[in-house]
Amino acid sequence: MSDRLTGKVVLVTGGSRGIGSGICKELALAGASVALNYTSNDVEARKVAEEIQSLGGKVRIYQADVSNKQQVDEMVASVIMDFGTIDSLVNNAGICPFRSFFDITEEIWNKTIEVNLSGMFFCAQAAGRHMRDQGKGTIINIGTVTSMRGGSQQVHYASSKGGVNAFTISLSNELRTYGIRVNAILCGGVPTDINKEQFASNKQTMPNPATQRGIRDLGTPEDLGKAVVYLASDDSEWVTGSLMAVDGGALVRNA
Repeated sequence: MSDRLTGKVVLVTGGSRGIGSGICKELALAGASVALNYTSNDVEARKVAEEIQSLGGKVRIYQADVSNKQQVDEMVASVIMDFGTIDSLVNNAGICPFRSFFDITEEIWNKTIEVNLSGMFFCAQAAGRHMRDQGKGTIINIGTVTSMRGGSQQVHYASSKGGVNAFTISLSNELRTYGIRVNAILCGGVPTDINKEQFASNKQTMPNPATQRGIRDLGTPEDLGKAVVYLASDDSEWVTGSLMAVDGGALVRNA
């Protein structure tokens, strides 16, 4: 445990698994009180919460579908009621139903945009109102390098995340006068349950840091969590409107 975020309250959407769970754990290790949002799987959310508590961290779980504005507004109100404030919002919740372009249905397209982009908008607006009133805050959007370079069977996903990049830059301009910093993390390849089949089909596995030379190609949820801790802390007080690649160099390897 460290004291880098002691006294801070951080709301993390989609925090019950994958990258979200790693972010929650790193925030807790940095001393933050974590408000962990999940969509439906109460068992997964409680398991992550128990792991955080076993590390000495503070955490509460909140169920809400981020694509539903009413549920988001109610969740944010509950977090403020329980913790007294929200210092940082981590917009992590997202979906990536892999499909070839001609197999993307209207339903899949709409749902991807609703969760990945509209969900960020709803959460940022609800938490941002509170941050505006308190005169400070940070919003951290989890994006992807795929938004810059594309990806197989990910036209709908990359499109939604490209919107996240524009949303981040525009929102940072509008909220800077309120003392609210807005940044995005462009995530590289991180094997999770959302993409394990794709990694398996490409025969990609997590390199062993003990034997691999150089910087590894694939990351871990904790790699993203460490970057989130930086952007949520006062160490990044002069950082806003940035699209920070945390990707092992994926954006430049094939430039």
